[in-house]
Amino acid sequence: MEKNRTINGTLKVLATANPKLYAVEIMALNSEVNRNNWQYINLEQHLSEFLDIPILTAYVGGGLIIGDGHNYNMKRDETGEEYASFTASDAERIVGWIPKDASNARLEVIDGIEWVIVKGNLWSWYAKELVDQIARQGSMEVSIETLVTDERQGENGVDIEEKYLVLGITILGNGVEPAVAGANIKTLSELTELRSNMAENILKAASYIQEEKSEPEPKINETKGVKKSMILFSRKELAELGKKFPDFKVLAAVQDENGAIRVCLMAKDASTSTYKMDSIEDTIVPEKFRRIAAKVNFDLGEECAAEVDVCEMTDALAAEVTEACDNAKELEDKLCAANERIKAMETAERVRRVAAAKAAAKAALDAKNANRQAKAKFDEAILDPINADIDAGKYTEKVNADGQWIGDAEVEMRVKAACADAQEEMDRKAREASETTFVYDKFNKAKATEPDGIEGLLSGLDKII
Repeated sequence: MEKNRTINGTLKVLATANPKLYAVEIMALNSEVNRNNWQYINLEQHLSEFLDIPILTAYVGGGLIIGDGHNYNMKRDETGEEYASFTASDAERIVGWIPKDASNARLEVIDGIEWVIVKGNLWSWYAKELVDQIARQGSMEVSIETLVTDERQGENGVDIEEKYLVLGITILGNGVEPAVAGANIKTLSELTELRSNMAENILKAASYIQEEKSEPEPKINETKGVKKSMILFSRKELAELGKKFPDFKVLAAVQDENGAIRVCLMAKDASTSTYKMDSIEDTIVPEKFRRIAAKVNFDLGEECAAEVDVCEMTDALAAEVTEACDNAKELEDKLCAANERIKAMETAERVRRVAAAKAAAKAALDAKNANRQAKAKFDEAILDPINADIDAGKYTEKVNADGQWIGDAEVEMRVKAACADAQEEMDRKAREASETTFVYDKFNKAKATEPDGIEGLLSGLDKII
């Protein structure tokens, strides 16, 4: 089984004639048992492992904090395998390297302890802020990350590392107790597990791991040191997880090797809290929410920093949001009232249009009957089907291209058309009646001049025909 571990040391400045490079010397590793109960041996056989490797650092707070920890996120590739990703904005990046020159690595006894000392270079142009900070401080702490390939258990539970590969050297931030006594380590790193090709790789940082207190709250977005073996949720997964927390904004979430999920949440009033789920199927219960005071670190320069509660930063914003919500509620109430008024006006307008359409129909019929004799007037029954369509709303929404209502005009045209049809029917009946009367008149006249009986009848018909 291979194990990845990081070991802390110290970096100091050297002189160089190359303006593009900033020469440094690094106390990288010793063979003492460190505070994490690990011991690296066979230093001399591993000197070449410290050559041709990168020097890295991480920036946080938008670059305000120069130098941090082994910052990265655990992700899964397309096959489902976990890997360490260094693409985040606060992930460590390469700022220099240890050249592949045997003279760059040596063993040196300092205060009775044998150290691996290496020389390297930083790129002055691309890491100006880092170089300036090292120049001000004179030195900074570093952490050496190694892949352990051969380990045995020693006395008192000490992990003795016999064979290992050196992966890189990370320049750390300030303020954390070192794991290696006398190395002046300033960053806390934690156990990280990596899995690849069916072999388990354990990434450990050799800075001091403090004893956990009872029920500690997990530091999900911890930026100092190497993080535990936790899978960071993607944005898509956070969006899906957010459905379980409708009253919160899900900021981040991780899942540990046991399947437990820890969630960072922010309420609408900008207060922050955490929630632990044993599995994604858990039912959310209010009693398990834990309010926390999230902090923001401000680098004030000259090794001075200040922590500010997130709520202090968001109070003003929260007040503005509250005011905006109140204003939105007031505007929403006004909009609802306006919509109700519009709805009432639309209802009244529809009633008015129905009445106006019926009045237009009656007026059109009366106009047609005005100059007609009493027996020739059009019957008001003509309006029955028209009024039925008016009541059904057929003419209520009739408008022209300018949006003006024209239902009454269309009703008037329909009444005139109905009157024209009625007039044609009257004319047809009058014509039929006139023709029938004409035949009988001729027959009666012929009959008066002919003899009686059958002979007279036949004679009369011949004259008519």
